[in-house]
Amino acid sequence: MTNENKTPSIFKMIANFARASAQYVAAGMPSVTPEQYEKRIKACHECPNLVEKSNQCGLCGCYVENKASWRTSNCPDSPSRWDKIVVGESGKPIDLKK
Repeated sequence: MTNENKTPSIFKMIANFARASAQYVAAGMPSVTPEQYEKRIKACHECPNLVEKSNQCGLCGCYVENKASWRTSNCPDSPSRWDKIVVGESGKPIDLKK
């Protein structure tokens, strides 16, 4: 599905990206599995909020290929179109103070 609507303002997109980036870096930059990524991308491409021309989420302005790969990211739609992933649910803790 496509959405011809515009993305949020540049200021809102910068704020969204800054917040998402801070969470991603603070968690140790964890990525989703290839299966989780494919499921997220499929959900985005079926979403009516996708701005297909730029491949951006019409709700937050993020580029879906990038946002979908970050384990700390969530779908901004309500209800979320992505399965909830808890960072640290599998794997070992990462010590960033080496």
